[in-house]
Amino acid sequence: MADPITLRVMTDAGVAIEDQAVSIIAPGEVGYLGILRNHAPLVTTLQPGKLIWRNASGQSGTVFVADGLLEIAKNHLTILTTSVSESAPAAL
Repeated sequence: MADPITLRVMTDAGVAIEDQAVSIIAPGEVGYLGILRNHAPLVTTLQPGKLIWRNASGQSGTVFVADGLLEIAKNHLTILTTSVSESAPAAL
C-alpha cells in the first residue's frame, strides 16, 4: 500500500491533531474539498466546518475547525486554524 497522507492540524496553542489518513474532506472556501494520496499541491482558505478523515484501517475522525488555511504537498496536509472542537459550534 502507498504511503498515507500525514494530517496535521495546528492552532495557536500548537498541534491539535496529528494522524495518518488515506482520505480527507475539508471545508474549503467555495465548498468541501476531497483529498486523496498524491493530490496536486494546493494552498487554499477554509470556512468553519467539519474536517473528516479516514485511516488505512477504515477508522474515521471528525472535528469541527474554524476558518483558516490548508496546504497539501507531497502527501503532507497541514491546516492552520484558530480552533478545533469535537462538537459543532452553535453558529454552524
